[in-house]
Amino acid sequence: MRFLSVIILMLVVCASAGAAGFIPTVTNPGFEDGTAGWGWQVVNGAQASFELDTKNPHSGKQCLVFTSASGIAPNVYGRLATGVSVVASASYELSCWVRGEDVGEGAGSSHITDWNSYMLTFPSGTYGWQKVSTVFTTRPDQNYVNLGINITNKCKALAIDDISLRPLGGQLKADGLAGIILVPTIVTGHDTDTPICVLIECSNKSAAAVEAVISDGVTEKSRKRSSVKVGETKAEWIWNTAKSPFGKYDCTVLVLDANNKVLASGKSSFEVVDSPTLDALDNVEARMEDFNSLYAQCKAAGVRLDYPTTTKTMIDQFLPIARADVRSGYEYRAKWAVNDFNNSIDDTITAMQLYLADPKMAPVTKRYQTGSVTIDGLSFVGDRVDSFGAKDRGPLFFCGYGHFSQARTDMPRWPSYGVNLIQAAEFGPAQVFPTEDKVDLAQVETLIKTLDNAAKHNVRVDWLLSPHYFPAWAMKKYPQLGKGGGGFLGFCVDDPAAKQIVEKLIRTVIPMIKDKPALNSICLTNEPVFNNIANCDNTKQLWIDYLTHAHGDVATLNKRYGTSYASFADVPYGGAPQAYDWIVYDQQRFTAWHKWMADLIHEIAPKIPTHAKVMSTELNAGLVGFGTDHELFANALEINGNDCYEFPTGNADWPCDPWMMGTCYDLQRSFARKPIFNSENHIAPDGSNYYIAPEHFRFALWQGAIHGQGATTIWVWEHAFDNSNGFIGSVMDRPGCAQAVGTTCLDLNRFADEVTALETAKAPAAIVYSMSSLVKNGGTHAGAVQQAYYGLDMSGVKVDFISEKQLAEGKGAEYKLIVFPEVGTITEAAFEGIKALPATTRLMLIGDCLANDQYGKARPADSIKSIRDRATSMANGDPEKVLWPALRKELGLAGGLPEIRIVDAKTGEPIWGVEWLPVTFQGKTIVNIINLRGKPYEVKLMKNGSERWARNLLSLTGREKVTTLKPLTPVLAEVR
Repeated sequence: MRFLSVIILMLVVCASAGAAGFIPTVTNPGFEDGTAGWGWQVVNGAQASFELDTKNPHSGKQCLVFTSASGIAPNVYGRLATGVSVVASASYELSCWVRGEDVGEGAGSSHITDWNSYMLTFPSGTYGWQKVSTVFTTRPDQNYVNLGINITNKCKALAIDDISLRPLGGQLKADGLAGIILVPTIVTGHDTDTPICVLIECSNKSAAAVEAVISDGVTEKSRKRSSVKVGETKAEWIWNTAKSPFGKYDCTVLVLDANNKVLASGKSSFEVVDSPTLDALDNVEARMEDFNSLYAQCKAAGVRLDYPTTTKTMIDQFLPIARADVRSGYEYRAKWAVNDFNNSIDDTITAMQLYLADPKMAPVTKRYQTGSVTIDGLSFVGDRVDSFGAKDRGPLFFCGYGHFSQARTDMPRWPSYGVNLIQAAEFGPAQVFPTEDKVDLAQVETLIKTLDNAAKHNVRVDWLLSPHYFPAWAMKKYPQLGKGGGGFLGFCVDDPAAKQIVEKLIRTVIPMIKDKPALNSICLTNEPVFNNIANCDNTKQLWIDYLTHAHGDVATLNKRYGTSYASFADVPYGGAPQAYDWIVYDQQRFTAWHKWMADLIHEIAPKIPTHAKVMSTELNAGLVGFGTDHELFANALEINGNDCYEFPTGNADWPCDPWMMGTCYDLQRSFARKPIFNSENHIAPDGSNYYIAPEHFRFALWQGAIHGQGATTIWVWEHAFDNSNGFIGSVMDRPGCAQAVGTTCLDLNRFADEVTALETAKAPAAIVYSMSSLVKNGGTHAGAVQQAYYGLDMSGVKVDFISEKQLAEGKGAEYKLIVFPEVGTITEAAFEGIKALPATTRLMLIGDCLANDQYGKARPADSIKSIRDRATSMANGDPEKVLWPALRKELGLAGGLPEIRIVDAKTGEPIWGVEWLPVTFQGKTIVNIINLRGKPYEVKLMKNGSERWARNLLSLTGREKVTTLKPLTPVLAEVR
C-alpha cells in the first residue's frame, strides 16, 4: 500500500490586513459607475454595443445592456473586461444576474470567460432576471483572472448586473488574525493529488507555527507542522488520496504561538468520491484484451487492418488521457471518451469478425508515399501505394492537424491514425531576429527536424510563415510601422522597412527547407486583416496610384462619382461615392503584399506552393473592409487558402448548417481551379463543453472534399486543462472524432479518383457574387446569396459562383443558368458582360437587381430593360417553399437538372435537406449523397422515372443497398 503523504511548501504569513483582503474585489460589479474599471473592445468588425439601463436593473440604480447584430463566427465579438486578483489552487464561484430578449443560441453563444480558467454561458431566448453561476479552480501558478464578457452572437438585449467572484473554503478566525482554507470540495478517485491552500492575514505578530491535520472524523490521515516566518502569508501542499476510503474528510488548520497556544483555527471539508467513469474506463481496458486478441488473429491471417488500426491507436493514446481527465475535474470529457471507446470497439470488432471470415471484405487502401507532389486543377497529385504495395500516381487528399508541439510529438502515430498532414511550425521575424544584429535559427532547426521526421512517416508539413510575430526592436526603430495594420498584423505591412525585415526572414529560412520532400506548402499569413491603413505613410501615394489606374484622369473620376475634385490627391479615403474604390484598393494592396512574399519564395524555391489563412468572411458585409478578397488571393497564390469553420448548430432538426463551409469552398473553387487548403479547420467551437458526435467531423471532412478541399489541418491537436489558447473542446478532447478524422482520410484517398470526379463536376448554374453589392447593400445581397445557395445545393447540381470580374470577362457563357440574388449594385464592366451573354444562358433575378453601378449611380431603366425582358424575375422568399421550387423549375427549363434524382421512398418527391451530386466516372454513375437533417430518410434513386439500384461504397461491405440516409452520414453510391 502506498503511504499517505503530505508535501508541504509552507509560506504562511502574518500581515496587517483583515480577512476581507482574501475576497477578490470585482471593480464596479454592478456598473453603478458606468464602465469605470472595465475595458471595451470590438474584434473583427463585430456589430456589438452596450448602453446603461436605469429602468430595469437587478439592483442599484443601473445595469449594462448589450446588443449585437453579429452571428457566431470565429474571432468576431465584442468584449468588456476587467481583472481580479485570485489565489492559486483555489476554488471560486463566479456568478452574475442576467435578463435577455432574443438572445441567440448555439455553440459559442455569449458568455463570460478568460479563455483559461472558466466559461460561464448566458441563457438564450427571452427571460427575466435570473442568476447564472459556475465554479472553477485556479491553476497552481495563477494569481489573476480576467472577467471578460464576450458578446459573440445576436441579441436584441442582454442585461448584466451584480457580478460576483467569491472563494469557496473554510474560515480561520481569531482576534487580529484571519484566513481562508481552500480545498477542492470534491476529489475523485484513488491515488489522486489534492491541492490544499491556506491564506493567513493577521495583525497579531505572535504566530510561530502552523499545523495542518487531515482526518476522516475518526482517523487522522496526515499531520504536518511547520514554523512561520514573519512576512509570509500562504501555505499550500498536495495530499495524495492513495487508497483512502471514499467519504468525507476534514482539513483542520491551527495557527500556534511559540508556546503552542492556538491563535486561530479553522476547518474545511471535502469529499473523496468514487467515479463510475473510472470503473467504466477499467471496463474499456478489459474489453481491449478481447479486441487485441481478435486484432492479432486478423494480423496473423494476413487481413488488411488499416481501419481497425485507427481504433487501436486512438484507444491506446486516449485511455490514459481520459483517466487524467477524471482526476483533474474534467470528468465530462472522460464520459465522452467512454462512449466513443465502446462504440468504436463494437464497430471494429464487428468489422474484424467479417474480415476474418472473408479477408476480401477488408478495404484496400491507397496512401500518400513521401515524394513529389504537384498541383493539377483542384487536386494535389503524388505517389500512392495501396495495401498490396502497388504504386501509382494520382490525386491525394491530405488531412491532419495543427498547430503546435503535440502534432510534432505524435508524428510516429499519424500513419496508424490514417493521417498524412500537419501544420505544426509557426514562427516569424521576432523569433529568428530577436535583436537587430542577432540571428537565432532554433525555430528553423525544429522545423527541419519536423520535416525530416515527417518524410520518414509519409506525412507532409505546412509551414506557417508568421510575419505577425514582428520584432519589438523593429517597431521601436521604425515608429511609423505602428500607424496601421489589422488583426494579428499590427503594423503597416507594406512599409519598406517592414518589407525589408520580412524579406530577410524569407531569404534566411527558405534556402534551408526548400529541398525537404515533406514540405507541402507555405502559409504566408495567419488570419490576415489589413483594415487600418489610412495612417500608413505610403497610403496616400498608393491611393493616388490606384485612382489613376482605375480612372485614368480626374475628369473621368468626377463623372463617375458625380463630384468635382481638382486632383486625385483631393479624393478622401472611404465614404460615398468612393467607398467601392477604397475597399477594392485595400484588397488589391493587401493581395499585392502577399504576392510579393510568394514571389520572393518562388525566386528561391519555384516549386513550393503558397497560400494564406484567409478567414471566411466573404459574405459578411460588415467585414468587407478586412482587405481580403478570395478572388484576388485565389489568382495571386497557388492554393486557395482559408480559415473556415463548420460548427454543430445545436438544432436537432438541422444538426449542421452547410452554409459557411459550402459557400466558402465553392466560391474559392469557382474563382480559381486550385486546391482548397483549410489550414485552421474549426469543427468544434473553442471552449465547447458538450458532446459532439464523430459523424460531425466525418461530415465536415467528407463534404469539404466534395466541395474542393484538397488539404486541411484541424484546430487543434492539443489536450489542455485550461482554455488560454482556445484548446478546450478541441478534437483531442474527443477521441471518437479523432478516429473519424483518420478513417475519413483513409476513405477520401481510397476513393480519391471518384471524389475528384465529383469535386470537378461541371456546374450548370452559377450564383452572382457582387463585391459592389456587398459594399453598397451587403446584408441584403449576402442573405439572398445564402438562400439561393440552399435552393441550388439541394437540387442535385454542382453550384458555382461567378464574380463581377468573371462576368465582365465573358465566363457567364459557360452556364445554363445564372442567378442574381439581390444584386442591386454591379460594376459597369460586369453589366456589359451580362448584356453580351448568349440567349442560351437563362437569367434569374431575385429581388431588386442591377439598378446601380459600383459608385451608387442609378442606371436608366431602359438600359436594364433588355436584361429584365429575357430574365425570370421574382421576389426573394422562403428558401424551401419559394426559391427551391423556382430554382428547380429554372434548372429544368435550362436543361440543367440531373438525370439521377433522390426522392422520398414513400412520396416520390424531392427532399428538402438532402444534398446529392451525380457524376459519370469510368463509365459508371457515382452519386454523393448527404442528409443534412436530424432525422433519417428512406429514399429511392430514380432515373427517367424508374428506380435504380445503388450500392453504398462507404458501407462496411461496400455492397449495401442505398435505402436509408442517416443524418450527416456520407453515402457514396454506385448506380447500376
